[in-house]
Amino acid sequence: MCGLCNESSAEMSEYADEELSVQAERELGETEKKRLGALEAVREWLGENEELTVRFDDDSVLWFLRARKFDVDKTVACMKNFVEFRSSVPEWYSDRDPLKPEIQELLSIGVFLPIPGKDKKGRKIVLIRSCIHDPYKHKQDDVFKVMNMVLDLLCREDESISVKGVVAIIDMKGVSLGHAMQMTPSMIRKAVNSWQDVTPIRTKAMHYVNAPLNVHVVLNIFKRFMKEKLRNRLASHRGNVASIMQDLIQPDHLPVEFGGRGPTIPDIIDDWKDRVVRAAGWFVDEDKHGPFSG
Repeated sequence: MCGLCNESSAEMSEYADEELSVQAERELGETEKKRLGALEAVREWLGENEELTVRFDDDSVLWFLRARKFDVDKTVACMKNFVEFRSSVPEWYSDRDPLKPEIQELLSIGVFLPIPGKDKKGRKIVLIRSCIHDPYKHKQDDVFKVMNMVLDLLCREDESISVKGVVAIIDMKGVSLGHAMQMTPSMIRKAVNSWQDVTPIRTKAMHYVNAPLNVHVVLNIFKRFMKEKLRNRLASHRGNVASIMQDLIQPDHLPVEFGGRGPTIPDIIDDWKDRVVRAAGWFVDEDKHGPFSG
């Protein structure tokens, strides 16, 4: 999404990509009339709830409206969940200073990497390297904190995600007992809640790759907390990450390590680490910002 948002930008929103505008109307029912009416209704609700700890500008509200297909009641419920969740999980959403050593380390190993370009359906691909960190050194809460920091920046820069959604590839290469012990039922519940009830980002598919035979034990715990819609978008693959990514991503955007002609994984890591560090002021002062705006 745009880095500098103002109150009138969502009101006058016109997609630079005509195809995206058509898709928004087809899949979300978004028209100018519906957008303006829904925005006004949510503004009225926000005016009656000035005690909210998160400031929502129009562009931020628009993300939530799109996530709930312009159903105002469902949008308001999602926004309430968003505020309550962020308040109840400070270990993910507070003290997000990119220069802290533990955050620098996780950025440097690339636990969460948006892949340049889009998949063949125009959706953003995020590669979640869930087992690349050292479970005896790095806290799982810090891993999720860094994932959310990168995701916040990604959404701030790319409005198309609010229409097309994202596809997550969760690479389980290197999974160990230490990683499994970090993923307690309470940790899994927090992760699932953030995906399906809190975030205004539409998860279109979740592919678990390099999954060992016994991974179904952990996945079954995940599924227990998922609603049917999200469960149906989850798939586990015994094959490696390269085969899945080659099916999803055009060669020009596919990282070199996976057989493509795109950037290398180290280059992607360096790029996103730099972006997060440059946004340090935004993270440190985030309570004064709407989600995904600046």
